[in-house]
Amino acid sequence: MDEGVIVRKFMDANVHITPSALDIFKKRADGELMVEQLLTRLEEMVDKPPVITEDLITKILEAGAETWPVLPSPVEHPPPESREITTATQETARAVPELTHLRFKPTAADIEPQIKVLQDITGHSYSEGGLKDFIKLFRDRYDRLNNLIRKRTDFREAIPVGNLVMYENGARIKVIGIVAEKRETSGGHVLLEVEDQSGRIAAWIFKGRHELMRKAAEVVPDEVIGIEATVRKGEGAPRLLVNNIVWPDVPTPREPARANEPVCAALISDLHVGSDMFLEDAFVKFLRWLRGEIGNPQQRELAGKVKYLVMAGDLVDGVGVYPRQEEELLIHDIFKQYDAATELLAQVPDHISIVIAPGNHDAVRPSEPQPALPSDVTAALYDLNATMVGNPSWLLINGVKFLIYHGRSFDDLVATIPGLNREKSTPPMVKMLQKRHLAPIYGGRTAIAPEERDYLVIEDVPDVFHCGHMHVYGCESYRGIIVVNSGTFQETTSYMKRLGVKPTPGIVPIADLQAHQVRVIHFA
Repeated sequence: MDEGVIVRKFMDANVHITPSALDIFKKRADGELMVEQLLTRLEEMVDKPPVITEDLITKILEAGAETWPVLPSPVEHPPPESREITTATQETARAVPELTHLRFKPTAADIEPQIKVLQDITGHSYSEGGLKDFIKLFRDRYDRLNNLIRKRTDFREAIPVGNLVMYENGARIKVIGIVAEKRETSGGHVLLEVEDQSGRIAAWIFKGRHELMRKAAEVVPDEVIGIEATVRKGEGAPRLLVNNIVWPDVPTPREPARANEPVCAALISDLHVGSDMFLEDAFVKFLRWLRGEIGNPQQRELAGKVKYLVMAGDLVDGVGVYPRQEEELLIHDIFKQYDAATELLAQVPDHISIVIAPGNHDAVRPSEPQPALPSDVTAALYDLNATMVGNPSWLLINGVKFLIYHGRSFDDLVATIPGLNREKSTPPMVKMLQKRHLAPIYGGRTAIAPEERDYLVIEDVPDVFHCGHMHVYGCESYRGIIVVNSGTFQETTSYMKRLGVKPTPGIVPIADLQAHQVRVIHFA
């Protein structure tokens, strides 16, 4: 076995090997098999040694698999507040001995798929794009988010903005309104113009109120918030001196729904098939793992539980999406891009049900909500019997409620809210849950279609919230919700470099729908 190959294998496993240990593998005829056995044992160890020595090789191989401490189950017990979901290891799928996959018997093959689309714009878009449509959109947004805030015991008695003229100077009141305007004064104070259907009023936050100023920094235009304030009257219209700001947020405590059967969902996004940066080898490795052809015993057991493959947009790279994109395309025809993607997805085992939502690189309208991929462009995909849904979409999968959203509005949130960045992909998702809206800012980078109903309101509470777009893997729990961004299968493009994006390709989160936990496997 080549010396360089051995060294690279151990480097991939984040361990070093001494020259004397390296000689052992080079001199033996079964050196390649020994390397794979040792790497498998290392993955099963709780405390992986940083350096592999000659003595350590002997001890590990003589000890036998049964005597080595097995990694604890990556069960998560997330607290009510947001924290990162961690797994016991950063797992990497490796090749298994030849013909082993022929003995692979996935337990998910014996379970019937259960997918119900709860909400999706596909087939329900009636907007003509006129002023009346925009009025209906924002009224619907306000009404539904107003109802959510009023479910809080402290905001049940919130008053209409138009009734403020009836209150005396110094009265303490609560209102719920849409943020029509937000600006910072020359003195460093923050002024919010909020409105409902009865009127509009100015709400002031003074710079000396540090905690309140922190909250004010997270307020974005066009979102619905609750305000506790003191009425100030003088010449002209009354104004509010803000004492507190609240968002609709997710109620707590809450117990997430769980599947009755041991099934998992593999969550992916942003393949960008057609780009010369698409990591086809890594994706093929993922497909081989789904078929039980690679991975250690624990990983292959997990693969056997995968019943669903859920894709959150950008299946292909598209054409003309960003400047000079054509220079980085391997396939320049959008139809052929989908044909190539279909050839890959056709390798997914038959017992796994595929769900596909579009993203901003796909062949659908750019404004959100987006309908499902059209059959005239992606006819071959429909032949796979995949469940094609819009962006966003709500699904019930084995009794577990999924909210799937590609994530274009991350661009607006990251540019607007202090503390958010492109290096961590789940904090913007948590902000969406707190605001109970997927794209609250109108007029930014995210085009919003004026439908009669605001499909971007998070009126219900999901058990799993799955996004993409950021090209950075992330996973955390927020008030019982699995919040996961599935990363990408695309390397860094020139456009990403200009944006400062550092992708984490080839990382696939596997959501256990019965245990409500996530494991992560690396394929790149």
